[in-house]
Amino acid sequence: MATSKRHKALKGILIAANLFVALGVVASAYGGIVNPEKTVLPALMAMTFPGWLILAAIMAVADLLTFRRQAFIPLASVVMSLGPLLEYCPLNFVSYQPSEEQLKEGFTFMTYNTMAIMDETVDYPKKPTEKWLKDTLASGAVNKTISFIISSGADIVCLQEQRPIKVCPNLFFTQEQLDSLTAIYPYRTGVRGQDILSKFPIEPVELRQGGEVTGVFAGAVADIHGHRTLILCLHMQSIGLKPDDKELFVELTEGEVRGKKDAVRHQLISKLAHAFRLRAGQARLVREQIDSLGIENVVIGGDFNDIPDCYALREVRGHDFRNAYSRAALGPAITYHNARLWFRIDHILYRGDMRPVSCERGDVPYSDHYPLISRFVWNKPL
Repeated sequence: MATSKRHKALKGILIAANLFVALGVVASAYGGIVNPEKTVLPALMAMTFPGWLILAAIMAVADLLTFRRQAFIPLASVVMSLGPLLEYCPLNFVSYQPSEEQLKEGFTFMTYNTMAIMDETVDYPKKPTEKWLKDTLASGAVNKTISFIISSGADIVCLQEQRPIKVCPNLFFTQEQLDSLTAIYPYRTGVRGQDILSKFPIEPVELRQGGEVTGVFAGAVADIHGHRTLILCLHMQSIGLKPDDKELFVELTEGEVRGKKDAVRHQLISKLAHAFRLRAGQARLVREQIDSLGIENVVIGGDFNDIPDCYALREVRGHDFRNAYSRAALGPAITYHNARLWFRIDHILYRGDMRPVSCERGDVPYSDHYPLISRFVWNKPL
């Protein structure tokens, strides 16, 4: 009798745990549907989606080792969340094979938050002396971020948080690099550090801005082998985390949660909530301007400061845009790698008579972001 009671109690606990995890999976998967201007809880839940997926896998294994029939609960929640799951972790095992003509007429697009071309791999002295700078430059040092852009092979580049494109000895940006960059990308435009570099002729497009320091949009119309294409470089509202905020987050990931409830609420959640709300309005503004321009072929690259399938991304995407990463990549990726905030917050959206045949993350560690690079071909070359 006692054994039977324990058996029933254990089964009841596992059922409750399964239902709790399943609810967490579905709620976090679709948190991006809810407008954060109304409530930010779903947006916060959406950020935890990968964690819930891990819990679902653990629960499924536990069920299979105990009460097998219960395994359908976490598995059903994953199936119900398949759409958002494939946005996080696309499974494009078979890629589209373009013709030689399509490849010739196609283009490579890159988005990259350069962190003002600072280099995280360089140990800059707190007070750089003129001798240090002279000796470093004499040793052949160059700015690695600029070198990467030069060698990337991208035809159009959207840069966020980019300092003015001119020689900067303090960051090893040399005249030779500037000459190379100018030769490769003779067409350039930008707004407040959000720059578009192009091998194709472009005409700047004036856009209404997001109303905040870190909500900045740059636009241009490019002539890509005869295809009139709107290019947008976006930097959506930053969370605005200071070094002590990031340190707090690192401590939380290490399990140090005792006595930090108030700090989490005031330092992290309040800033996240504020940024969620601002990005919602900025996304609507971007979408309104895209619609008003009436250009069919559009490519958007930028630092959205939010995860795949978030509200802001959904708002810009609408029903006619697609995400290049989810359409052409394989497996999950992160594009921000600082302070253990390991999320894919840089995105490439597109619509029109084109398709991505590849989308990859560039593994260069110089900025706090990784670049995202996609190769596009036209469905009907001119």
